[in-house]
Amino acid sequence: GGGGVGVHDQPGPLRERRPTPAATLRPATSDAAGSGPERRVGPLSGPVRLLSTAVFIEALLMVGFIALDVVAAARSEDVEWGAVWFVAVVLGLWSAGLFVVSRGVLAGRRWAFTPILFTQGLFGIAGITFFGAAAPTARVIWGVVIVGAVVVLRLLFSREVREHLIYTNT
Repeated sequence: GGGGVGVHDQPGPLRERRPTPAATLRPATSDAAGSGPERRVGPLSGPVRLLSTAVFIEALLMVGFIALDVVAAARSEDVEWGAVWFVAVVLGLWSAGLFVVSRGVLAGRRWAFTPILFTQGLFGIAGITFFGAAAPTARVIWGVVIVGAVVVLRLLFSREVREHLIYTNT
């Protein structure tokens, strides 16, 4: 024989065809094709609804912060309006995105996972960073932000939410 490298094309464990286990297969529904973005598989579980609600509330709180920031700036005499509007636009776009993500969670969209993870990471880092240097009242607020981020992360990684985000997407 030839100058081969010693590998023979023989059937082995990597070349065998194994059928997909029946437990991993889901029956196709008649409305699976083209049913739109709001298609759901079965009723929504409590953790999925709670996660969507928590993200929606975070977005509302961000809008509230924008309003408070603009009102406080309007009452102040020495204001850098460029900075105020920059914060308002950035947080406004971010909160608008969270409103969309909240709907995406209900619809079981996998893309909703990453913005929630990113937001909670930033909220957690900001909360931990500012907690130590804050006044007593602000410590309560930053403590609530930290606890909220942990709760949302716990919901995000719960089995029910992960299965909803995986099995709703076909």
